[in-house]
Amino acid sequence: MQTLTELLHPLPISEFFDKYWTEKAVLIPGDNHQKFADLFSWQKLNNLLNYYPLKHPEIRLAKTGETLPEITNNEQIIKQCQEGATLIIDRLHEKIEAIAKMVALLRIEIGHRSQVNSYCSFPGHQGFACHYDSHEVFILQISGRKHWRVFSDTFIYPLSENRSSQFSPPDTQPYIDAIINPGDLLYIPRGHWHYAIAIDEPSLHLTLGIDCQTGIDFSDWLTSQLQQHPQWRKNLPLLNKSHRENCRQHLQNLVQNWLEILESEDLINRYLDEQLLQGQPDLQLGFPSQIGYDIFPQGQETKFYRPQQPVYITQLTPTGKFEIKTGGKKISLTGLDQHILEKIFTSTEFSGLDIQQWLQDFDWDTEIVPLLSRLVKAGILLVISHP
Repeated sequence: MQTLTELLHPLPISEFFDKYWTEKAVLIPGDNHQKFADLFSWQKLNNLLNYYPLKHPEIRLAKTGETLPEITNNEQIIKQCQEGATLIIDRLHEKIEAIAKMVALLRIEIGHRSQVNSYCSFPGHQGFACHYDSHEVFILQISGRKHWRVFSDTFIYPLSENRSSQFSPPDTQPYIDAIINPGDLLYIPRGHWHYAIAIDEPSLHLTLGIDCQTGIDFSDWLTSQLQQHPQWRKNLPLLNKSHRENCRQHLQNLVQNWLEILESEDLINRYLDEQLLQGQPDLQLGFPSQIGYDIFPQGQETKFYRPQQPVYITQLTPTGKFEIKTGGKKISLTGLDQHILEKIFTSTEFSGLDIQQWLQDFDWDTEIVPLLSRLVKAGILLVISHP
């Protein structure tokens, strides 16, 4: 299981954030060619191609800077790749368990949403023209070797609508001009131009893209908050010359109201809480137990898994009523101490026997079984002991 610290090793994570994050690309040679083998491989790529009904645009081909027409059959994939096209499969974090777990942990670790795509390229061919991305990019080389060139930015901190096709690449020399090998990682900040060519053998790599929230996203969130206030939903006065003064006064009143909203003590905390609680869970469904059937197939030895996402525990009353928020789910529980709740909701895996040990004064059948059943059916816990 990979965290950002493990992905960046042997570069210390503190040095990465101090020197490189959002500012400068860095190539981190791996100390093990199999460093990313648990995440992806040629076999996993073939499994996706053979057993998953991938459709455009989640699977696509690119060649010499152009995205090729939509793929309709396997023969097209083979023919185009034989002629040098690059094969791209998007959103592997929704298709491969190890990658889903990595992305879930990264969301907890850094607080920003990410996704993972795979790129399969062939020697001597360039899939994409020199371009930049509007998100932070981590290249995880799985197999083969690839020659990368990275240039400085020409438009700082681009957003998704600021596509690189609107600009010309820099006419300077690349500040990274290097070959990356299996186990190597290359970080490229958003806005930094780059391109790559596989050299002497087929290349397979993962691209981890981290789409960070910006001040623009916070501004959009603020606008969504204004929709709760009727004065902001109210029509403006007529927008003609005779009503100009009325309209100006109306807008001034709205600006004053907005300033009052912005000065609310809990506004920023609410935004931060919402972003944190969105999470990016690795698993969300567990049949048949989540439907309410066979929740305890091994009785007290049944094992439970808590999907990796942040949890907020709030005490609602002095008598021990707590509200649990995790992901998009919310549930209220009573009769438990906060330290027990924290143990349950900070553990990744545990068994019914563990719960019985934590709650020694609770009866298994009348108290613990209903508690676990409720958490399973709410999707907060998953049963992992089904064969």
